[in-house]
Amino acid sequence: MPRSIGLLLPRSTDYPSLGFDLLDGLRAYLHQAGVNDWQFFTESIGYGEDHAQNYSRAEKILLQENADLVIAYCNAANAEALYPLATGAGRPFIFLDAGMQLPSIPPVPNCYHVSLQGVHACRFAGYMAGEGRKKVLMATSFYDGGYRGPWGYVRGLEAAGGQVCGNYVSGYKKASFTIAPYLALLTSSGAESVAACFSSYLASLFFVALKEKHPDAVARPFYCSPFMAEEELLAACDFPGGSFHAIVPWASGLENPAQRSFQTTIRDMKNKTATIFHLLGWEAGITAMQAMQQGPDALKGFSYESPRGAVTIHPHTHYSYTGLYNAVIMGNDQGKCRLQVNEPIPVRAGDHELVMNDRPEAIASGWKNNYLCI
Repeated sequence: MPRSIGLLLPRSTDYPSLGFDLLDGLRAYLHQAGVNDWQFFTESIGYGEDHAQNYSRAEKILLQENADLVIAYCNAANAEALYPLATGAGRPFIFLDAGMQLPSIPPVPNCYHVSLQGVHACRFAGYMAGEGRKKVLMATSFYDGGYRGPWGYVRGLEAAGGQVCGNYVSGYKKASFTIAPYLALLTSSGAESVAACFSSYLASLFFVALKEKHPDAVARPFYCSPFMAEEELLAACDFPGGSFHAIVPWASGLENPAQRSFQTTIRDMKNKTATIFHLLGWEAGITAMQAMQQGPDALKGFSYESPRGAVTIHPHTHYSYTGLYNAVIMGNDQGKCRLQVNEPIPVRAGDHELVMNDRPEAIASGWKNNYLCI
C-alpha cells in the first residue's frame, strides 16, 4: 500500500546540500529495500529556529497532504516544540539530529530521534584531553559555544581528573577572526592539551590560523569535536601540523556490509560520494519502514544495522545510540586534512542514559537554530 512521508528540511549556508542529502539518503534506502511507491511532501524550515513556522509547516503536511509520518531535521529544543502536534495527530515523528543539544522534557510515545550523539562524542574527547589530570585549554567557536558540546567536554575532562585552565572563544566574522587570545592563553595558562569545539566555516578559519602561526599554535595535542572532523569540511582545509584527535559517529572509511550497501547505493543513484547527511537520511528510511510496518511503538527499543554499526533507539529516552569511533586528523599527499579512523568505542545503554540525563542545572542560553544550519 502506498504511503506518504512529510519532511521538514533545513537550509545551511556552509552545507547547501544538507536538505537534499537527507532526502536522497531516505529515498536511496527505500529504493534498495524495494519500496518505490511512497510519496514525499517537503517543506522548508529555514534554519529551524522559528517554532511557529516549524509547527505550521508540519501541520500543513499533516492536514493538507495527510502524511502518514513526518521526518524533520531538528535539535532537541525545536523537536520538543512539535511534540504537542505529534501527540494530537497521533502519527509518528522521526527527528534527525546532530546531537549537540540535550533534551529538556520527557519523550512522548510517537516521537523518536535518530541522533549522531555529538555531546557524547565531546564528552569522550574531553576525557581524553583531561586524562592524567591535565590542564586543558577550552577553544570554542562563537557558534559552537551556544550548544552543549563544551558542556560535554567539561564533564568528560572532570571525570578524567583534568581541569579547565583557560577559555578561548573565537569571533565569528571572517575579516576579524584571530587566534591571538588563544596563543596568549596557550603559554600563560600552563595548558597541556586543547579541547577544540569548532564546526562549519569557523573550523576552517581556525585551521587556517593555526597553520599561519605554526609551530607554536599546534604545540599541544588537540581533542576535537565530531563536526570539526567532518570529512566534507576537512577535505577543503590545509593541515596545520600537530596532533589532532577526534571522536566521530561515522566515517567514509568504515568497513562493514551496511556501509558498502549505503555507499554503493548513493553512488549509483546520485553519482555522489555519501556524506554524513546521506547517512541520517538512510537511517530515517530504516526507522520509517519499521514505524510504517509495525506501528510507532515498534521503534521503542528498536535495533538496526547502520553503516556506523548496530544502532538502538533507547526505550526510555527515545534517542538512538551506538558506538563511536576514535579518529585522528592527518595531512594527505596534497597537504589537506584527512580523517583516519582507528578503534571503535562501545556505548552501552547506561552510558547513553548518563549523558542524556546529565544536564546543566542553571538556565543556559544558546542558539535556537538547528546545528550546522547557519
